[in-house]
Amino acid sequence: MLKDRSFRSLWTAQTVSLFGTQASVVIIPLLALGTLDASAFEMGLLGSAESLAVLLLGLWVGMTADRYPRRSVMVTANILRLLLIGMIPVAYALDMLSIPLLFTTVFLVGALTLLYDSALSSHMVLTFDRRQLPKINSYMEGSTAVSEVAGPGLGGLLVQALGAPLALVADVCSYIASTVLLLGSEGGTKKGEKTTARGDAAHEDAGHEDAGHEAGEQENPEQASEQETVKGALTGFTWAFSHPVLRPVIVSAAHFNFFTAMFFAVYTFYVVKELGFSPLLVGLASAAGGLGGVLSATAASSFMSKVRTRLLYVLSLVVPTVGAFLVPGSELLDSSLLRFLAVAAGMFLWSFAIVVNLVMSETIKQMVTPTHMIGQVTSAMRFTTLGFEPVGAIVGGTVSQFLSPTTALVIASCGLATSIAWVVFNRHLGTYDVNEAEPVSTV
Repeated sequence: MLKDRSFRSLWTAQTVSLFGTQASVVIIPLLALGTLDASAFEMGLLGSAESLAVLLLGLWVGMTADRYPRRSVMVTANILRLLLIGMIPVAYALDMLSIPLLFTTVFLVGALTLLYDSALSSHMVLTFDRRQLPKINSYMEGSTAVSEVAGPGLGGLLVQALGAPLALVADVCSYIASTVLLLGSEGGTKKGEKTTARGDAAHEDAGHEDAGHEAGEQENPEQASEQETVKGALTGFTWAFSHPVLRPVIVSAAHFNFFTAMFFAVYTFYVVKELGFSPLLVGLASAAGGLGGVLSATAASSFMSKVRTRLLYVLSLVVPTVGAFLVPGSELLDSSLLRFLAVAAGMFLWSFAIVVNLVMSETIKQMVTPTHMIGQVTSAMRFTTLGFEPVGAIVGGTVSQFLSPTTALVIASCGLATSIAWVVFNRHLGTYDVNEAEPVSTV
């Protein structure tokens, strides 16, 4: 894949964009704490802004991504994100910075990131042969794994060296670089993309004609337009949940994410307060997770070609469960070194398996979904799977407060184990194999 200039440009653009996004995850909260002296409640609100954007705008965003040329959508999302992030240093310089401004910015950037990701998923299907998708998704998830580890560290380093406002200027530069790479890449190298684009346009025109007909009957064009938007958003949602292969993937992911959020709401407190980890050891354990993710990205497509889809998917849920149990289980060990090694091993196994899971989920979605609906289905999946995370985090914090952090981690780990129930007995997923299935028509 790296010999393909179009893929290299797209992959590099995505990687640079991810580093900017992950760096801002650290920079903006540090800015809120250091400059605005934000309270714990305000920090909680700020932390919920991106998830709230997915919940409130997710379905609409997916429909928008499918209505326009995908690369143009990605470029537009990048430009809007860099403008929004760029507003923060300007507001700081003008002494106009506030928590509501930061919340609004994070909210809108979260919606635009979902828009970018939804368009990217469709763009990959339109541009490359679907048989290459496992390898392509492996590269993409590898970049995600690296950025999730290195991005926050880079953000912290920039804040230390430049201060939070100027650190965001570097974040803006990452979006500029990503945009330049996207503009320089070849769009539509696969002949089918142009055909699909015309098919999508025809599909959309037909939709507009139907909407216009309804509007004429109702004599209210604005109401017809609103109904069309709602109908389009719900189409992706209902289609995803009606598909016999995609439905168990979505439900198991939502189940898994609920207990993941519960687990990580307690994890940092546990390893620092209960196990006595220093910030360095916490960082090293995270680095072990990043290493697992990178190694997994290089092997995921190979796993998918050699192991049946349902079996590999079940293993991708079982292995992180084992990693999760290693964290509270480390408390049984006497040596501080052994405790650290147990936690680091748990994070390594977790990330290794999760990257395989994400590559599989993305590939299955792209293989079974008509191209003109990929953005809608992507947003529907994000809406469902991420929507349970805030609830899981609250439950984790509550259990930790009233029982103990160890109890919360054990309950969360048990919950993770039960996520396999949605897929292990599913006969449709049992007979489906990514490598043998024919991709759906692009129109």
